[in-house]
Amino acid sequence: MGGTFFIFLATITITHVSLLLNSVIALNPNKGFSLRMIHIDSKESPLYLGDHLTWDERLQRLVEQTRARARYIESQILLESNATHSMNPDIARLRTVYEAAMFYIAEVGLGNFPGSEPLYMNYYLMIDSGSVFTWLQCQGAAPTFTQDMPLYPWNLSTTFRPVTPVPCNKALCPSGRCNDFGQCTYVAGYVSGPISSGIVAKERFTLGSSTGAGALETMDLYVGCGLHQENFGVALGNNHKTRRRDLIAGILGLGRGPWSFLSQMSSAGQGRFSYCFEPSNRKIKASNTYLRFGADATTGTAARRVGETPLVERGKSRKTFYYLNLEDVSVGDKPVGFPRGTFELRNEAEGGTMIDSGAPLSLMYRPYFNKVVDLVRAHFENLKVEYIGRIGVADACFHGEFDSYNYPPITLHFQNANYVISDHRANFIRINANYFCFAYFARESKRPAFKLGALQQINKRIVYDTMDERLSFRDEDCRLDPSN
Repeated sequence: MGGTFFIFLATITITHVSLLLNSVIALNPNKGFSLRMIHIDSKESPLYLGDHLTWDERLQRLVEQTRARARYIESQILLESNATHSMNPDIARLRTVYEAAMFYIAEVGLGNFPGSEPLYMNYYLMIDSGSVFTWLQCQGAAPTFTQDMPLYPWNLSTTFRPVTPVPCNKALCPSGRCNDFGQCTYVAGYVSGPISSGIVAKERFTLGSSTGAGALETMDLYVGCGLHQENFGVALGNNHKTRRRDLIAGILGLGRGPWSFLSQMSSAGQGRFSYCFEPSNRKIKASNTYLRFGADATTGTAARRVGETPLVERGKSRKTFYYLNLEDVSVGDKPVGFPRGTFELRNEAEGGTMIDSGAPLSLMYRPYFNKVVDLVRAHFENLKVEYIGRIGVADACFHGEFDSYNYPPITLHFQNANYVISDHRANFIRINANYFCFAYFARESKRPAFKLGALQQINKRIVYDTMDERLSFRDEDCRLDPSN
């Protein structure tokens, strides 16, 4: 993997940033950059569990991950909506663990170390789209989670520069504070209790360039040098308990705040990014999916049919996630007929339709989910397929051979664009030779009312334009596209 900077996106989010961040990097907006995505269940992942899981166990794990992530995102929504108010008691009652937010991993090329080959050092970071800061454990810290590779030797990197603003304030430092040496400090806190704190520095990152195969580009971005970590024992550093190496060094924050990795890329004119998720089989050997920035993030030629829908404008709070305007849902050619505003983002802590590449599967508020399932049932009843109901973790299942039927497409009617999911592998999951289930799941909460997960994004080229605040998409065979 060499010096390539790898990443797999869990809810990809970005925003415009302050003048301070505009000075961080000076990239050519006409140039494209590509980051390879790694799923934690792939054989390339340092958290790979092996091939011993059965299909039923994998499905159960996917559903558990989806619901755990939903709880985590809900807790973040509640936390943000109460940032300037007293703590909402719902937050304290919401069961969540930090590991629920992290399904994807980045291998990051960091620093500049003269005399070494390559000149930078590679570190694995867990990706969290629910946080807005990137940090890793630094030399000098008392590590509170096991790490089998050296703590980052910041003092040996010639490109490590602590941020020392004068005066020290919130606009120039994430925490609004500096230490006794005038260096910016940060505190990255997470809903379930983990905390990382240390100093803020600019450091050199390395990633792939569109200028040619194997080409690399460098840029200086803000990163936290973690000197004190607490309460990460549940999420990180547990591989040694099963005789595997602990290679995770910290967190890559991909939230929408101004200090996140993606926001810093946006400030450099790379305010467009895309991905195309290929279908996976029961065992993920490796991924050929990439996150693409700038000139590489396109929907292809004008001849290809492209849908385009605006991103939801929001107030000063709830800036971490991406929301879309969903107006209705159809099963085959039959619309549910949801009343206008059903999926509207109504206030700071309820409703809305979120697009989330970090959730394996899609979730919908149960009363709305039941209306969609009614149409799915009606479709299969016309084909004499028996409805079973709940099987294991799946909410709506049928008795019949998976490959033998005319499966209805599911259409999400977004504002100004229809998102048609025609691949039956994205809409239905085979349990065994004689049973299959609807690949959408119900939840009791409306935070959000609907979450579009990664499975329902396969074979779609999805482009986020964070300058014009819009999302574009088109059908594509993501395994064959030469840009992948």
